Amino acid sequence: MIEVCRSLVAEEFEIINVEEHSSHRVDVVLGMPRRGSLREALETLYPKLTTLNCYPLVRRSERGLVLHVFIREEKPGRLFLNIALALTTLVTVFLSGLALAGAGEQFNVSGFAWRPEAYLVGLLVPLVAHELGHWSVMRFYRTPASLPYLIPAPPLQLGLLGTFGAVINLRWLPPSASSLTLMAVMGPLTGYLIALPLAIYGLKSSYITAVAPEGTIPLPMVPLSLLLLVMTMDVPSGHYMIFSPLAFASYVVFFVTFLNLIPVAMLDGGHIVRGVAGASAHTLVSRIFIVALVLLSIPYPQLLLFAILALVLYLITGGRHPGPSMGVENPTNIITASSIIYGVLLALTIPIPIP
Repeated sequence: MIEVCRSLVAEEFEIINVEEHSSHRVDVVLGMPRRGSLREALETLYPKLTTLNCYPLVRRSERGLVLHVFIREEKPGRLFLNIALALTTLVTVFLSGLALAGAGEQFNVSGFAWRPEAYLVGLLVPLVAHELGHWSVMRFYRTPASLPYLIPAPPLQLGLLGTFGAVINLRWLPPSASSLTLMAVMGPLTGYLIALPLAIYGLKSSYITAVAPEGTIPLPMVPLSLLLLVMTMDVPSGHYMIFSPLAFASYVVFFVTFLNLIPVAMLDGGHIVRGVAGASAHTLVSRIFIVALVLLSIPYPQLLLFAILALVLYLITGGRHPGPSMGVENPTNIITASSIIYGVLLALTIPIPIP
């Protein structure tokens, strides 16, 4: 396999030197590209290698531009695990929907937004769309990755929401800063665009009352998007809006989106900042964001959970991000557009504390 990978490299570059460290790793010192620019040659080489389970990593050293190629055995897919987790998550989320839908009977309201299926659709469809947004970009760039996994959690009757979300196992780094940034932003963008019309319908179907029913739990904070949507609706002064199950699902989705956009570690926000600004800026932005969350948690304790999660992730990773695997390139329009979309999404999902 090493010879096959070496021949693929030789198609795109002159080879200055080759060092075989084992049957699973070879270092190739690259010369001039045989055609096109360095960036074009690296982008062409990446999918050729990853398709054959040869995972590339380009770094500069005293030897010049070195391509490290890691040979990995392709593990068989575990589709049964994806299916089992998905079915379990459907059950736990539906049970949570049943608990929320019970309020509809109390207020004598009906319609799809108050059914258990509404919570399931409002929560899982945007979360799955989020992961498929990542996955589609990974497939386009031939970045090795698993199918999305839905993660079940105890239902609302046991104190949780029925799911811990969904994840994709990224088996290797995307090839370039632009692909890293696009992969990261496409997930939250897709999930947000799916969640937004569901949120509008869910809010319009919510129950408005002059007196908060006994046992109603006030929301400590609301994502800016939902707050803006509520402000456009005809809610009389001094009245309360009881979220329908569909609206509450959108509330959760927007918070999950904000959490993913925090610019720390290997979260989507961390990927984006690393792709846009580089390693040093990624570390600096992570620290500033965490300090800001901690300071804001003093007057607004509602933000403490986000601060703790961000700090824990920073400490686990040491604040580092490996960056793209073939990261030798100039800024592109993709990076610029992705950074703008990132800023807009971060602002639209930021939690606003409610006094």
